[in-house]
Amino acid sequence: METRSGSAEAVQELVASSRTSRARGDYAHALADIERAIRIEPRNPYLWLELGEIHLSRDDPQQAAAMARKAMSVSGADGAAKAAAEELLQRASRH
Repeated sequence: METRSGSAEAVQELVASSRTSRARGDYAHALADIERAIRIEPRNPYLWLELGEIHLSRDDPQQAAAMARKAMSVSGADGAAKAAAEELLQRASRH
């Protein structure tokens, strides 16, 4: 069984891999990695923001906006996450 720190490490590795894939334009791999990370930490607003950024990069502003709203819904008292979600939502609406 994976420990909590092992889960956090796995999530960090998945996020790093996703960002590398997105930078290469490999959106399918970027999506797969972030979706795996979300299955590990579904209440992590930053993962939903990452997913939204991928959708925005794929020219899918509706999905990006949906992910921004999901990030807001799980951000709790995290003001930085809420602000980042609002910013993503604004960019998606202008896209």
